[in-house]
Amino acid sequence: MRCAQVDHRISLANRAPGSKDHALYACPASCYAISNVRSSLLLMMCLLLAPLACQSGSPGASQGVGSSSAKRAVLEAATEETETVASAAAQDRGSALRADERIAVPAGSFQMGSIPGDVGRDPTLEPRLAEVTLEGFSIARLPYPNDPKKTPLTSVSRKKAASLCAEKGGRLCTEVEWERACKGPKMTPYSGSRRFDESCGKAPQTCASGFGVLAMGSAMREWTASDVMPIKRVQRKAAAVRGAPVKAAGVDHRCARRTALSAEVEANDLGFRCCYGKVNATTIPSPSWLATFRAAQMPPSRLETMFAGIERLKPLSKDIKYFREEEAVRTVLRRAKLRRSPPEDEDADPPHLEMGTAPVLWSPVPGEEILLVTGRAGKDSFIVAFFHLGGERYRVASTLWLKRELGPVVFVKNKFVRRKLNWTTCWKCYGDTGNITYRDDFRVVITQQ
Repeated sequence: MRCAQVDHRISLANRAPGSKDHALYACPASCYAISNVRSSLLLMMCLLLAPLACQSGSPGASQGVGSSSAKRAVLEAATEETETVASAAAQDRGSALRADERIAVPAGSFQMGSIPGDVGRDPTLEPRLAEVTLEGFSIARLPYPNDPKKTPLTSVSRKKAASLCAEKGGRLCTEVEWERACKGPKMTPYSGSRRFDESCGKAPQTCASGFGVLAMGSAMREWTASDVMPIKRVQRKAAAVRGAPVKAAGVDHRCARRTALSAEVEANDLGFRCCYGKVNATTIPSPSWLATFRAAQMPPSRLETMFAGIERLKPLSKDIKYFREEEAVRTVLRRAKLRRSPPEDEDADPPHLEMGTAPVLWSPVPGEEILLVTGRAGKDSFIVAFFHLGGERYRVASTLWLKRELGPVVFVKNKFVRRKLNWTTCWKCYGDTGNITYRDDFRVVITQQ
């Protein structure tokens, strides 16, 4: 029994002739073949996601920043490792020869944030990739006291850290300065590398960013002068912290990763470093809550172009048709009445359920928008979830391919249930209904009940 596998390489729906795909990150795919009870046909399901099991060795999608891939219209999440152990060892190295060395970071623009769908990305904290221009500044080569012969100072509050920097004629770095120094001129997702090198956790003073700043994000957290702004029911205003401790997962060491912490906290894995020069006061706004579901405009012709640019979805890229909504809803409800014996109480469903087939933008948490589409291509039906990257740019999150199934497939939504909705071809019929779930690890999964 063959499962139609869909890889997650980065691809451009409208790419120029001769252009090449660019892999952003890679992890194994989960692929299942499930029996479709109603039609006794095979339900081909491939979950297009990068599981956490491989996150420590996966380069974040942000490795595409600074290159043409960051501007591509349609990205597809990778599902296979594309970087070898040898290439992963290409970590920039350096060493501090004396105390109080400083690195001059030139004025210029860089891509701040990360791409929706990056493994480990928390959309409530990390902004979508955006270009930011900063003035030049200097940054301590090592965490305070910036002396290769001394252990970094930890277990101090942010206020104390700022005071110690002031005594040296400096200040705490803002978080955009920290991220700029970490990503370096080549915009690597990790400090001096496209993947996290575990040796940097054991010997952080030997690992350099592209600018030559040492020990960034590899073995400890660092205070910044910036704040994480509040989000209703999600977080209060807090201090912005960058970097991760030694035992953190590999993806937690990304330059773009942010965490929020009370400014009064003192911890033995929490230090700081100082910056010098005019303050780059660019702030990162927190996202707001959006309506759980909103209508989306996605003509079938546009979807065909998008599918055609994704190698494994090409078989579904011709003759795409959306289901007629009113007719589709009547069909799945009629099938349900015919299938259930004894019939279920029709009033048992929550009063806020809405059924539809039109493309929809789904916002399960602040900062995340997911485009959901369902339709038919020839004799096959499908559901595809895309991370919305902003504007007309998307990234494949997950797909469900119903082989030799004419549908219709209907979305069943409840605006008061943020992180899950249903799909169905026969409402509540075993094997013909399933879930679309936004998991705690910020991945989208389409499953069958």
